[in-house]
Amino acid sequence: RCACVSKRLSSTSTSISSSNSRAVRWLSTRMALGSHKHLRMEPGIYQLIVNQAIEEGINVIEAGQDEGPDALANVLLGYKGDTRLTLLNRMGYIVNQESSTAGSGSGLADTVVVETIPVDGANSNINKMQVVHHLSGAAVETFLKESPLMGLVEENLDVIPMIHNPEEHGGDTLSRLTDAFCGLEQAVAEQKIPSFGIVSNGLSLPRDHPLHLDWKSVVFKAASDAAEQSGKDKSGLSILQLPANLLETRGLQVARDINSHVKGGAAASPAERVGSLSHASIDSHVKGGAVPRLPKELEVYLMRPLTCFPDQGTGEGQGFQLMDYQVPTEPGITEWTHEMTQAPPVYPATYKTAVSYFDATELLEAKQERKLTEEEEETLMGAKILLEMIQDMDATVENARSFAQHEQELLARAIPVIDGTFDEIDDESLEVLQNFFASLGLTARYHVARNTRSLLMKGGAGVAPSKMPSDMKMQDFALKELLKEKAVSKIIVGATKPEHVRDTMKIFKQFSE
Repeated sequence: RCACVSKRLSSTSTSISSSNSRAVRWLSTRMALGSHKHLRMEPGIYQLIVNQAIEEGINVIEAGQDEGPDALANVLLGYKGDTRLTLLNRMGYIVNQESSTAGSGSGLADTVVVETIPVDGANSNINKMQVVHHLSGAAVETFLKESPLMGLVEENLDVIPMIHNPEEHGGDTLSRLTDAFCGLEQAVAEQKIPSFGIVSNGLSLPRDHPLHLDWKSVVFKAASDAAEQSGKDKSGLSILQLPANLLETRGLQVARDINSHVKGGAAASPAERVGSLSHASIDSHVKGGAVPRLPKELEVYLMRPLTCFPDQGTGEGQGFQLMDYQVPTEPGITEWTHEMTQAPPVYPATYKTAVSYFDATELLEAKQERKLTEEEEETLMGAKILLEMIQDMDATVENARSFAQHEQELLARAIPVIDGTFDEIDDESLEVLQNFFASLGLTARYHVARNTRSLLMKGGAGVAPSKMPSDMKMQDFALKELLKEKAVSKIIVGATKPEHVRDTMKIFKQFSE
C-alpha cells in the first residue's frame, strides 16, 4: 500500500522540509487543524494550510471524510519535520455506487445504508449511490489496509483511527462497537496504531434523540468489554470527539461530566493534559459492575466550535457561523460587520437600479396607448416576475440567519425563475441582476452576523445570554469562552486559507490561560 501511495502521490507532492524546526515550539497548543472542503480549494492551497499549521506548532490534524485521507497523505508524504504529528483518520462511512442493496459491493456484511441517492436520474437500483456505514472488526481490518494514511511510513506521524458516528447502527451499536474496538485493540497490540477514538454527533445529542450515543453505558462499556476480550488491562481508547459551541452546549456538558472525574481536578499545566480521565474514577459509570479496563487518560476534542445548527443541533436547516465578516463598504475599503451600523451602502443603490430597470415603465405606458406585440407582452411578464423576486428577496434579507441557507434559497429560486422566464437574457439585464445578487450577498452576510450576535446576547433554551463586548468579533469571543473549558483537550478549527490558521492561532495564544 505504501509503495502504491508513493507512486500515486509523488508527482504532485512537495515535501515539508525540516525548516519546521524553526517554527514556534508551542506544542501544548489546544488548537487542532480541522478538515475542510479541500476538494473545492485551488490546487496547492491545502498543502499551504497544513504547512502553516505545523509552523504554528499545531500537532493534531484531522483528515476528514471522502478524499480527505488521500489529500492529507499527499501533503505529508516525505514529512521530515521535528514536530510529532497526530493524524485523526475517520472510519465508518463508505460511498457505494454498485447497488442499493445494503452491504453489496462492499465485501462486508452487517452494514447500514444511511442514504440512497439516484445517479444521473437513474431509475434502477443498480445505478444508485449509497452512503453506507460499517461497524465491525472486519470493517476495521479493511480500513487499516485501505486508508492512504496507514500507508505512510514517515517518522513522527501517528495515525489515530476515529470511528465515526457509530450510533447509525441503533440498537446494535453496543455489540458492533465492541467488535470494532476488538479489531482496533489487535491493531494496537501489533503496533500498527498507538490508540483509537470516537468522533460522534450523537455524543452531544439529548438522551431522547434517536441518534443519541451515551458515553457511559455504550462507549465506555464497549471499550471495557473489548479490552477484556482482548486480554488487556486497559483500553486503547484515547479520544472522544464531539460537536460543541456557545449555541450547542450539550457537548460542553458532556465534556464537563467526564471532567468531573479527572484525576486531581483541573490541570495545573498544559503538560498535565487537561481533559484526561482517571482510570480509577469511572467504575460506577459502566454497567455490569465489572472493574472497567479503560485508559488512564482520555481526551475530549471539540469540533464545530464556530458552526451551529438550529435547536442545539437537533433542528432542521443549514448551519450558521459564529463569525463576523469583512465586507467592502466603499471602493478599496472593508469593514467588520460588528463595527458597521447599517448594511453595505452598495446594496440600496443596486437594489434601486434593479427595481427601476425591471419595473418596465416604458412598456406599461405603451400598453396604455396601443396593443403590445407578443414579444413585448412576454418581456413585460418576465420583468414583472423578476421584479417580484427581487422585492421578495429584499423583504426577507434582514431576517437571514444562515449564509449557506441564503445561498441555497437564492440558487433554488433565482435560477429556475430566470431559466423559466426567458429563452435568453441580454447583457444589460444580466449585468443588473449580477450586481444585485452580489450586493445582496454582502448584505446577507451583514444581517446574518448581526442576527447571530443578537441570538448570542439574548440566549435561549439551554443557552445562557452572552456578555460579548460590542467591539469584539464573534469568532474571538466564541473561542475565548471555549478555551475556558478545562474539560477540553483540543478545539478543532478548520481553515480554507493559510492566513486563517495564523489568525485563529493568534486568538488561541491571546486567550489561552
